[in-house]
Amino acid sequence: MNAKLNQITLILSIFCASVIAQDLLSAANFQELPNEVYQTLVTSDFFDSYDIFKQIDPFVKYADFNGDGVTDFAIQIVNKNSNKRGILFLHSNDENQYIIGAGRNFATLGDDFSWLDWWRIDARTLMSEALLLKHPDFPRSLVYFDGKRFQFKGMESTINYSEGPVYGLDIPQCLLKIPGHYSIHDL
Repeated sequence: MNAKLNQITLILSIFCASVIAQDLLSAANFQELPNEVYQTLVTSDFFDSYDIFKQIDPFVKYADFNGDGVTDFAIQIVNKNSNKRGILFLHSNDENQYIIGAGRNFATLGDDFSWLDWWRIDARTLMSEALLLKHPDFPRSLVYFDGKRFQFKGMESTINYSEGPVYGLDIPQCLLKIPGHYSIHDL
């Protein structure tokens, strides 16, 4: 009887250790994400339908997308069913997950961002920051939050794409100047 109990205890111990090790390994794979962001994704069942797409470095960008003064997150993702890529936006001040692409159509950029091989934070404004994406059909694509949802603006080829903020007349009117950066009114 004791031998069987010891055997059952050993099997349960090995099982528990493997579950704990799997959780630690899973968390380690996403070490670039703050723990609270990773936990939010786990508890929201995000990983049931999506996975993090880590083949673009960095796969996560930090910026204030909604203009509340708190860091938000843009994360490269892939839909597990369709294998379509996209971007997940998480605002630090709300529990909504905003997904563009990854099987969800987003303006003229479509529902699959497999074309995306370059992205950066850009277009510093009075209210928020935006993402600048490299797209084959546009010189650059600006993705920004308008207070309710994410929007898209295909940028004109005449805009100067420096390593700094986007300067040009194409920046949407809702994106205005912050100190130290140019706006449409400065040109």
